[in-house]
Amino acid sequence: MRVLLTIWVAKLAGLAIRVLGRAGTHTPGLIARKLHPGIIGALRHPSRVIAVTGTNGKTTVSNLLTDALEAQGLTVASNRNGSNIAAGVASLLIGAVSWTGKPRVDVAVVEMDERSARLILPGLAPEVLVCMNLTRDSIKRNAHPDYIAWILSSALSESTSLVLNADDLIASSLGTDNNPRVYFAVDRLPSDSDRPSGAAVDVGICPVCDHTLDWDYWRFNHIGRVRCPNCGFRSPEAAYRAHSVDAERSRVTLELDGESREARLINANIVNVYNEIAVAAVLDRIGLQRDAIVEVFDHIQPPTTRSAVEEINGVKLVRLLTKGLVGVACSRSFEHVASFLGRKAIVLTVDEVSERVTDVENTAWIYDADYEYLADDSISQIVVGGVRRHDHALRLAIAGVDPARIVTIESETGAADRLDLMGVDDVFNLHSVHNAVSTGTVVQERLRARLGEIS
Repeated sequence: MRVLLTIWVAKLAGLAIRVLGRAGTHTPGLIARKLHPGIIGALRHPSRVIAVTGTNGKTTVSNLLTDALEAQGLTVASNRNGSNIAAGVASLLIGAVSWTGKPRVDVAVVEMDERSARLILPGLAPEVLVCMNLTRDSIKRNAHPDYIAWILSSALSESTSLVLNADDLIASSLGTDNNPRVYFAVDRLPSDSDRPSGAAVDVGICPVCDHTLDWDYWRFNHIGRVRCPNCGFRSPEAAYRAHSVDAERSRVTLELDGESREARLINANIVNVYNEIAVAAVLDRIGLQRDAIVEVFDHIQPPTTRSAVEEINGVKLVRLLTKGLVGVACSRSFEHVASFLGRKAIVLTVDEVSERVTDVENTAWIYDADYEYLADDSISQIVVGGVRRHDHALRLAIAGVDPARIVTIESETGAADRLDLMGVDDVFNLHSVHNAVSTGTVVQERLRARLGEIS
């Protein structure tokens, strides 16, 4: 009876919040957990529960999986908007049951904050857990990725099947020997190297014998394929791999546990290549036909608040989530910008909303990010907006960007009007997570309008 009362109160709270015009993705779960702290485990779950976690990529993968499963005619409950801590997951699960507590969807795709695993996983006990990666995150809220891996492993049920990134030695270590597991990876790319470089590398020695590791290929941070010349330890073999990435043709080859299939490349950014092969691995493990897996990539796309490309009067306008406070994620966005061959101009507004309201003083993460990717003569101008504009401008100058090409402006949205668009081939709108709508969308609309005025 306590569970039913909790469901009713939480559902009524959600209705009231939505009447007031708000989404109600967090508060109903917050109330539910106050009334019944074990509500996540006490609720009846859909017959299939897939959890997605990791430092970067979990929102995109959750959205892609939800779209793919809905395209198969399944009803899916998902926290698409990223309410991924315990209260958000409780809200999701309460929304997935009827007033009498019966599951009313086929599948729950649960994006889960990795730090919240101990509050979520014991009750959720997902059939499948996908971990995209575990890399350095916000300094003010997170810890070393090895510690985050311990949190996840300590909360995992041994019945949960794991889908893990073989190119991430920390994420690939999750769970125990009893957890069924498969791995995904992206084969060596032309841009990879044989030894680590960059500002943040969190794995350098063998986890078995502490000898220095050699790299078959190094991609970024501690992502790549390693081997130990002393004891023979190696990165795990991946049954699911992406290779032959052809950005011009938007094609990629997916190895699906012994079977090779060519598919549409949903996005050329390396983080989205990982996202695509991870989605393919999950769909294969839960039994989707491989023809359907390949076909689904013809129709799904990363959320436009994460990544979007449009062409206006011959100029590409690229919107790219550049996760402020997270140096590794910023580096991937900067690397993707550098991969474009034309003449470029950039709006950079990556301060998190918290920087404005709580005066966070720690700017160390800026020095974890590889701004060096932006020290390129093909970039004619970088307009930096926001409260941390001078910190970013200094880091850009240290990275080798000509200070004459850097413009600072206090207004985030006003940065779009300061960008010189003449003679550029590609315009980039780099924004953070929590300013995606308030800044990223506004800047995008303004840049779109200005490019439309070019004759």
